[in-house]
Amino acid sequence: MASPSKSCGLDPLPTNLLKQCVTPLLPVISTIVNNSLITGDVPSAFKLANVTPLIKKPSLDHTVLSNYRPVSNLPFVSKILEKVVSSRLTSYLEHNGLQETHQSAYRKHHSTETALVRIQNDVMVALGGQKACLMVLLDLSAAFDTVDHLQLLTTLSDLGVKSSAFKWMTSYLSDRQQIMCLGKDSSDPR
Repeated sequence: MASPSKSCGLDPLPTNLLKQCVTPLLPVISTIVNNSLITGDVPSAFKLANVTPLIKKPSLDHTVLSNYRPVSNLPFVSKILEKVVSSRLTSYLEHNGLQETHQSAYRKHHSTETALVRIQNDVMVALGGQKACLMVLLDLSAAFDTVDHLQLLTTLSDLGVKSSAFKWMTSYLSDRQQIMCLGKDSSDPR
């Protein structure tokens, strides 16, 4: 219920209607999520996204393609499945002391602000101790798109993600498709 009520064109019914009927639908959604986790298979319908190009800033030239960013919309139940997996993976990493200590993104009580406070503190301590201080900042464009899936799976395996959980991650990363949407027009899945 805490999830945003945004709907995707791929949803069989609008998210706000699903939320209104959550009591009878919850056992069905739970069965879908649990079966996916047990079998280690992500349904192909959950790996299909509608992608819509949105202009980054209204003042930018609408005829220049690099001024757009692709916004990917997945079906609502697919996002629920992702949240369940994210919660379980995060819990596993924290419980086993495998969480990166300086990671700020995607962690409770960590944000850009906490990362900046940490950096400021480290710089102030270094300067106060009359030590040299060097900072290198990188801004990776489309960072998620640069992640090597095989390397990611190897890292997950090294962290102890095994059996159906590893199979689920492999399934999640493979055979994904998208439909490009522009106004009322859309492409075939690719």
